[in-house]
Amino acid sequence: MFLQQGFKGLNEIWRYLVGIIIILLSYFLGQFIFVYGAIYYKMSVDKSLGSEEWELFTKTTDFSIYGIGKNTGFLILLSMFFVAMIGLYLVVIKLHDKKIKDLITPFETINYRKIFFGFGLWMILSLVVEAISYVMDPGNYTFRFDAATFVPLLFISLILLPVQSSFEELFFRGYIMQGVAFLTKNKWLSMLVPSLLFGLMHATNPETIKYGLFTMEIYYISAAVFLGLITIMDDGLELALGIHAATNIFGSTLFTYEGSVLQTDSLFVSHEVKPWVMIFSFIVMAIVFMAICFKKYAWPSFTSLLLPVTNDAIDEIGLVDKK
Repeated sequence: MFLQQGFKGLNEIWRYLVGIIIILLSYFLGQFIFVYGAIYYKMSVDKSLGSEEWELFTKTTDFSIYGIGKNTGFLILLSMFFVAMIGLYLVVIKLHDKKIKDLITPFETINYRKIFFGFGLWMILSLVVEAISYVMDPGNYTFRFDAATFVPLLFISLILLPVQSSFEELFFRGYIMQGVAFLTKNKWLSMLVPSLLFGLMHATNPETIKYGLFTMEIYYISAAVFLGLITIMDDGLELALGIHAATNIFGSTLFTYEGSVLQTDSLFVSHEVKPWVMIFSFIVMAIVFMAICFKKYAWPSFTSLLLPVTNDAIDEIGLVDKK
């Protein structure tokens, strides 16, 4: 039923093309206003800042290059997603005549318990994996608690990171996934197309420079396929919303690594990351997560992914607004 939400409202292909352009322009507008605006201001005050600092910033997203504190820089980086979210909201409401809730669930209300379950379970799995890594190589980690920087970081992460992660989920696993489902009637394409676009969007992250584009794209696309898969199997976006928020909050407040796009004063920082070990750990976590959800939520078998997406089911239960 989640993919069948794509049949609601107005769904001509030109609307999706225009909608994607508007949403991306909103994203870049937010980036221009907050990120480039802050950097331009710093460069106008300090004339010694030039192309070298800009080149280094594009590789690290480290605002300290411009004399901006990490928490302030993190706040600036996240603020641009409010503009992106406004663009997404207007596209869904005005261009497609739908509700934002349609991108999350086909049911009457959003299941917030699933969001918190996905968040909590993924956070536990992440802690277990990181604890194992720490025990195996404690010298690779540095503990650096400072209440003056960590407490504000915690508040920023808990309040603003869910906006960033929710925007990406609503856009890729909501808007794009349902649009592909409407146009192709194919569940696999509905999962794979947004996953490839998700990987493409993250291709400019600093991690790709440090650890290699090909390697990191495998990680990004694998993560996107996993989130798309559980969204289809669970018939809703709630679990994916929780997982994505947990991933980013975990990476900003507890454990980060050199070269990460999230340059924050987290409790621990690891100095050397083995990308293929990270990918393998993620796959193990994803399998464990899905195994638990299969039992807890009585998911259908994977053969259900072979069934075409039609609007018959929603017509029968009255989820489509007749026009």
